[in-house]
Amino acid sequence: MKIEDIKVYEILDSRGDWTIEVEMLADGIKEKTSLPSGKSKGSYEAINLSYQKIKENLGDFLKEIQILDFKTSKDFDNFLIEKGGKDKEKLGANFTLGASIVFARILAKNEGLELYQYLKKEYQKQEFNLPGLVINLIGGGVHSFNNLDFQEYWLVLNGFDQINGHLIKEKSINFRELLIKILEIIDKLENRLPKPLGRNDEGAFCTNFSDNYEPFLYLKEVKNNFELGADIASNQITKLVDWERIYDKLKKLNVRYLEDPFKENEFEKFAKLKEEGFKVIGDDLTVTNVERLKIALDKNSIDGVIVKPNQVGTILETFKFIELAKENNLFTIFSHRSGETNDDWIIDLGISFEVDFFKIGPPVQGERIVKYNRLLEILDDLNYKNF
Repeated sequence: MKIEDIKVYEILDSRGDWTIEVEMLADGIKEKTSLPSGKSKGSYEAINLSYQKIKENLGDFLKEIQILDFKTSKDFDNFLIEKGGKDKEKLGANFTLGASIVFARILAKNEGLELYQYLKKEYQKQEFNLPGLVINLIGGGVHSFNNLDFQEYWLVLNGFDQINGHLIKEKSINFRELLIKILEIIDKLENRLPKPLGRNDEGAFCTNFSDNYEPFLYLKEVKNNFELGADIASNQITKLVDWERIYDKLKKLNVRYLEDPFKENEFEKFAKLKEEGFKVIGDDLTVTNVERLKIALDKNSIDGVIVKPNQVGTILETFKFIELAKENNLFTIFSHRSGETNDDWIIDLGISFEVDFFKIGPPVQGERIVKYNRLLEILDDLNYKNF
């Protein structure tokens, strides 16, 4: 397929910060994709470029691709990887990811398929897996304006064991029932949490507490069948803390899932904490990067990984990261960023690659709700087309 034109626009994300939207025309089909941005970033993430720099690069990039014919999404992604540089410093991971997704959307539309259907076909993924949910309900750290050091306080539903083995139609219905329960939990929390009560970058409740542990007490009151978890985001904690004391307290509170409990190069500390029975998750540690993941696997540092495609810059590299994680029995959490847009491609990619969890924020703000609605749409679509 010949790419005729690419345009890049500057748009606002959910925080009111500037991000980009990539529009592509190929074989008469036009599609667009908008890109999120993170505030809490690992230093090993691929490099994003400014809108101005991307615009400067676009002319030469277009001249090069307009003479080429890309048969598949993988073909185009390999080209982006080659031209982008080791850390996407030449094109920007924000641009390469946008181009990667929008070209896949065009290929899907050309075949009369949804994006997730096209990617399942290209990557030869046959199974359907309804992921669990990691829901950030109370926020702290750099995403919030309060006194909490930990960045996210979670409720976690590990897969949908109560509905495994049922038809997609029944899964779809049960997922709606699950969303109703989540909204009920949010209402209960809103009535019980300390006031004044606001929301942070990701739609999580944001208020002051007596200490970093009190939010878990509120979550325990309303959690139903969910388990407790947290993104400690240790890279962002600069003051001196007693980590051993912290994790002893969290163990007593039955907090099971921990994301980035130490800083991004402390692989051995991750491994030691894993031995204590926590489900330890890498984000800044692994940054959706295969080479970082190989180190974590070699040191037995983690049980699971956060997957953020804009940390690496293409669909293909995201897939390779997920496959390596799955081959080594790690669970995968497909995650939004704190600065989001109303685009919903994250759901199609996660369904395509059979991830174990989605972390897309609470279903209370437009940029997060659109992801839940897309998941519901795909569940209905699978029911209608496969049964």
